[in-house]
Parts: sequence; structure tokens; C-alpha cells
Amino acid sequence: MYDRFDLEEEIMNVWHTKDDLDVIAERVYENPEGPMTEDAIVNVLTGLSELHETRCMKLFKIFESMVHEGGFVKSYMELEPKELPEEKDISNQDFS
Repeated sequence: MYDRFDLEEEIMNVWHTKDDLDVIAERVYENPEGPMTEDAIVNVLTGLSELHETRCMKLFKIFESMVHEGGFVKSYMELEPKELPEEKDISNQDFS
């Protein structure tokens, strides 16, 4: 069973794509060996696209698992009476 820490870790892993793009941009624009060929750039970006999709699929798998296992809901039965949310009458409120 996954928990919120697993989810947080995978969210952070998806953010690595931005770092990967920064590294690619640096290589494209500041490569001391000369500019990358168009084919090399396409290959690098295609690989990064596949890696990003794989990271997103893993993130969604963890999210989906947590939803199905109730990982985002704390049962009211588990709460102490002082933790229960206070009921409020909102019938007379203007929501316009």
C-alpha cells in the first residue's frame, strides 16, 4: 500500500523533467564541442518525452492505488470526538 510519502516522492520525480530540460538546453546552446545535430536533439527530446511519460504513469499508478485504498480519507470512526468537524448551518448564506 502506498502512502502520502510515496506520492510526494513521485511528484518530485516528475519535476525532474524540468531539470532534464535545463540540462538539454545547456547542451544545445553551450556545448564546447559544437552544436548538436537536429537528429541528436530530436533523439534526446524523444527519450526525455518517453521518460516523462513513464514518470507520470508511475505517479498516476500510486495516486490511483491510494484512491482505491482510501489513502486520502481518514475515517470518522478513527477520529476522536474533539477532531470531528463542526457542523455549520449554511442554509441562510448568500453564495452569489
